[in-house]
Formats: sequence, C-alpha cells, structure tokens
Amino acid sequence: MFEIGSSLREARERRELELADIERATRIRTKFLQALEDDRFDRLPAPAYAKAFLRTYADYLDLEAQRFVDEYETRFAPTEEPQAAPLVRIERPGHLRRRLLLALPVALLVGLVAWGFSRGAGHHQPGAAAGASSTASHARVRTVTHPRATRSANPTARIALAATRGPCWLTVRLRSQTGRLVFERTLEPGQQVRFSGRRLWIRLGAPWNLDATLNGKHVPLPTAIGNVIVTPQGLLSA
Repeated sequence: MFEIGSSLREARERRELELADIERATRIRTKFLQALEDDRFDRLPAPAYAKAFLRTYADYLDLEAQRFVDEYETRFAPTEEPQAAPLVRIERPGHLRRRLLLALPVALLVGLVAWGFSRGAGHHQPGAAAGASSTASHARVRTVTHPRATRSANPTARIALAATRGPCWLTVRLRSQTGRLVFERTLEPGQQVRFSGRRLWIRLGAPWNLDATLNGKHVPLPTAIGNVIVTPQGLLSA
C-alpha cells in the first residue's frame, strides 16, 4: 500500500535534507512537515491545508504530487468539504489582459463619436445664436452653485489576491470571523480572486505564495499562516 508519510520521509532522507531545510524552501513550518511524515493530518489547521502542504512538499522533492493528494483524499480527507461560495469570479492573469485589449477599441470609438458631436455643436447658425441671445436677455438668470463633492462616508475595500508562487487556502468572511462566509477553497497557482466590502476577515493558509493589491496598490501580507482584517485603509492583523 502506498504510504504518504513514509514516502515523503524516504525521499527527503535520500536527498540528505533536514526538515529545517524544507521549511526554509517551502515556508511550511517544521511541525506541519513532521505531521505530514507521520500521517498525523489532524495536527494541521484544516483539511485544505493538508492537500496544499502535500502538493508543495511533494513538488519540492520532485515527487508525483497529485498521487499524494489523491491518496490523502481517499484515506484521510473528511467525507464532506465546504463548498465555494457562488458569484466569486476566479481569473487567470491572461484573461484579464485579453479583456482589456478588447475594451480599448470600443473606448476609442466612443471617444471619436463624442468628439464629432462636440464639433458639430460648436458650429451654430448666426441667426439661431442671435435669437437665443435675444431671448436670454429677457429671462431672469439664476445661478446655482453646486457644493463640492464629498468623499463617500462608507468607502469600500477592494482586494485582489493572486497565487503566484504556489497554492494557498483562503477563507473570506464579511466583517469578522463569525460573519457571513463569502469564499472558502484552495487558490491554485495562476488563479486570482477579488473581493470588496467595507470590512473583510480573511484566513490565509500560505500567504507567502500570494501577491495582494488593495484598491489598486500593492500591500504586504503576513509571513506566516494567520488572519487579517481588510479595510479601505489597509490590512490589520487579526
């Protein structure tokens, strides 16, 4: 029978590597690596972490990562896993670029049409202009000054997370850890998700594998597994 833990340990020892070496390379803590080698998956934070850590560890040792994940799902994974919340779009970076390239010609055409109308509106007939001026001279003119636009009292945080270096488990809730569940699944390499709200609570399984932008600006993520609160002003440790 194929054994997950002993196979990982034997591959590591053949390479004469210590668990500390693997931790530095993969950013997976030694205690979690030891749990994988001992088949003690109950010591990991959640089932999704087991799959993500197995895949990362096996890939690093040049093993067939999918075989380890499949074996875990067959023998150790819970019978039910949380389903991803609907209406969350996952985009690969290439898809976003193609959409922008398609939108540029449309925007250019709209701009040209608007410019043509503005030129046509500037060439009025002299008679019509004189009539308008005469009418305006008898009309009472009331000037209305619009107050300067104020900032929204309820700004929104828009955060984008992209898995650029490896998989990462994400749990996203509104406002706090007990808020409504928005998203819960493993973000695979090359995938990207976007979330928005006045306040978001996010659990990051492998933040070192992610790049993040908040309202269009790059923001640093924690260097270890943990929770963050996302607000329009920035990220807070939770």
